[in-house]
Amino acid sequence: MRGFAKYLILICLCALSTQVRATHIMGGDLNYEWIEEDSFKFTLVYYVDCVNGNLGAISSDVTAFFGFFDAKTKDLLSREQITRNDPIRVSRVNYECVKELPNACVDRYEYVFHKRIDPGSNGIIVSFQRCCRNHTITNLVDPGGTGMTITAFIPGDDDGFYNSNPVFKASPPNFLCNDALLDFDHSATDKDGDSLVYDLYIPFKGATRDIPRPTTPSKPDYEQVEYKSSYTIQNMMGGKQKLQIDRHTGRLTVWPDVLGQFVVGIRVSEYRDGKRIGESLRDYQFNVLECKIGVQAGFTFPDLRCSDTVVTFTNTSSASDQYLWSFDSLNSGVTSSNSPNPTKVFAKKGTYKIKLIAQDKDCSDSVTKTIQIGVQDSIQASFTVGPKVLCVGETIKVNNTSDPTPDWFWDLGRGQGEQHNLDLNEILYEKPGEYVVKLRILDSLNCMSEKVHTDTVIIFEMRELLSSFDVERPNICNPGNIILTKTDSLSDKWIWQIEGIDKEYENEEVIELNGLADGSHTIRLISTANSDLCTTIKAASEDVVIDSDQLVGETQLYNVFTPNNDGRNDCYWLDIEGYECTDVRLVIYNRWGEELFDSEKDNKSCWDGKRPNGSLYPPGTYFGLFTLENAEAKYSDTISVTISLIR
Repeated sequence: MRGFAKYLILICLCALSTQVRATHIMGGDLNYEWIEEDSFKFTLVYYVDCVNGNLGAISSDVTAFFGFFDAKTKDLLSREQITRNDPIRVSRVNYECVKELPNACVDRYEYVFHKRIDPGSNGIIVSFQRCCRNHTITNLVDPGGTGMTITAFIPGDDDGFYNSNPVFKASPPNFLCNDALLDFDHSATDKDGDSLVYDLYIPFKGATRDIPRPTTPSKPDYEQVEYKSSYTIQNMMGGKQKLQIDRHTGRLTVWPDVLGQFVVGIRVSEYRDGKRIGESLRDYQFNVLECKIGVQAGFTFPDLRCSDTVVTFTNTSSASDQYLWSFDSLNSGVTSSNSPNPTKVFAKKGTYKIKLIAQDKDCSDSVTKTIQIGVQDSIQASFTVGPKVLCVGETIKVNNTSDPTPDWFWDLGRGQGEQHNLDLNEILYEKPGEYVVKLRILDSLNCMSEKVHTDTVIIFEMRELLSSFDVERPNICNPGNIILTKTDSLSDKWIWQIEGIDKEYENEEVIELNGLADGSHTIRLISTANSDLCTTIKAASEDVVIDSDQLVGETQLYNVFTPNNDGRNDCYWLDIEGYECTDVRLVIYNRWGEELFDSEKDNKSCWDGKRPNGSLYPPGTYFGLFTLENAEAKYSDTISVTISLIR
């Protein structure tokens, strides 16, 4: 019974863990409003799945944790814990003639708070993170293990202003109908009256299965979610008509043809006096469900060039038998047509709003699109690369900051020409040289309005240089004394390392060492700094052997002595290697033990067989005693020898 109790507790704990990490988040966006001085109002809009989301996980989000980071250093400045408001059910149906609503439920929560914080000159990044997304998301790799980061950037005060970022007017659709056109006004308003430009972006990861609700969000920069191979920023959810947003109006359109759940990102950037100063990001999960729809309005028109003034519209509506077209222009007023596929002649350049109402006896549906006749789009090409000077094999980071356009062309300076619509994040050059990176973009109207931006990077070959030094032994009788001399000029900072000596010698050209013990000593010269890019300096190393025993070599004794002035064997001494490093004393005795010669007393280096008066001793047998000492080698010896003197 006790074992069963333990098992039951384990089950409960696992269930609780599952609730905490349950997948229920559907998206969100973060807004800030400047009130005065350093006072801001922040609003996190947070969407959850109230059909499939776990109630325990939704309940755990009663509070949210925010991190405030320096936008340049990425250091954490402060954090906040905020309680949410009551949920608002997202219930608007974005299709006119749906006969039966699918089972979809999205709740919108808001976390609203005021905070005093100074953006300074660097600006501030505000972030909230949560894990995890729905396991059933169609376009992500490992969706159940992928979290979400909702973030906003507050620009610094270097430009002399404070800012409020744009606010999206409406919540996204709570569901999309499969095989039906969605035409949704995803536009925003801006408190400061800044110019707004819309595009799509890849949302960010954030938080993990292990820490699904971090009390302090991780530091920027944030990693993008990973789309499956068939999905890209140009094709976020497939469809008969791919997801796109009008960069001027914020009109979001998509015609899905696959059931599923798709994570998308919608961005609105704000410009003031031609300079991009901020943005608002919405991370959202679109649920494509099966719907029963009657009338569906839809139409297409060909890609327009600046010279096109006659446009034929193709009606793609379904289940309808009556049509009303309106062509609205601020310059020429409204004209209309009841033709299924009208052809319109536009007499003036400008922007036109085209609306089609399709209907049958029970219901009517409408769709509105904007076209521009003879108008060139205002675009700006720009990107950053870094670093601009580097080595073969190192990666260059690329950030394309151009205005969104349908066509862009990269030329990486390799002689391979332009690459169309390449999603370029980094470049790797395998050969040294100077490369001109060029980005050319075309406007969205195919009016051949073209902008080009270039930058140059320099790639150096990697090379390795070798440090070097000389070893000198200034005193052959003192092998433990050596002098080290640096012989290269490859670095302005280096160290010497000598095996057996704890001390390291820094930036010394010449080092004299005394008293090195017998044995092998590894000596290394190591460069610690180098001003030349792409150059490494390899340490120099040499093994120096100290052997004091070599100071005393072989000793040979002679027992015949012929002092006859023939230039050979005229003076008696022993033959010893290393003589110059050894103290030798010779004393000569006759057969009666009388001392005849002492090299130390007589101040002579050898015995010439002569008496003090210069006459030779008589031929016969004499006795010699050699005393040898070498203090460095710790060597001493006494050698006796019998000498035959012959004339």
